[in-house]
Amino acid sequence: MTDLDRRAALLTLARGGCALAALGVGCGGEWREAVVLDLPPEGASCPDLPQPGTTAEGWVEVRLQDHPGLESPGGHARVHAPEALLDVLLVHTKPGCFVALWRICTHGDCGVDWRPADGVMECPCHGSRFALDGAVLQGPAERPLAVFTAVRQGASVFIHRPR
Repeated sequence: MTDLDRRAALLTLARGGCALAALGVGCGGEWREAVVLDLPPEGASCPDLPQPGTTAEGWVEVRLQDHPGLESPGGHARVHAPEALLDVLLVHTKPGCFVALWRICTHGDCGVDWRPADGVMECPCHGSRFALDGAVLQGPAERPLAVFTAVRQGASVFIHRPR
């Protein structure tokens, strides 16, 4: 086989691979419809929540004035507190109620994003989707996201990061 033949063969393979990639063939298996979850109803109350404790007990204070996106239901913010080994997405689910979920996808090392229109957490790297209770809705992730207790008190939300 000559160099010209090798180049032609490689070019043909490359074009075929690009065509398959453009069609999405072989890139993650079958197509799956997104599961869309509703936010809890406005009138529903938050579950029984504990009183926030001290920093030594694992409570991290998140001041709402530092995260204006959390002021209304559907809002969210990344809370990164290295001193507490905490990296979560905090979501305001309904008036006065919040959910804190670990921000790193259990499939890899990608940060998940809150998709308010779908009511899910989604990994931009491989498409895993998670419910607000951390459950896997769509793979390739197989393990749920960790969920942390989040309690609003006054102008702050306190997240419990067990030690």
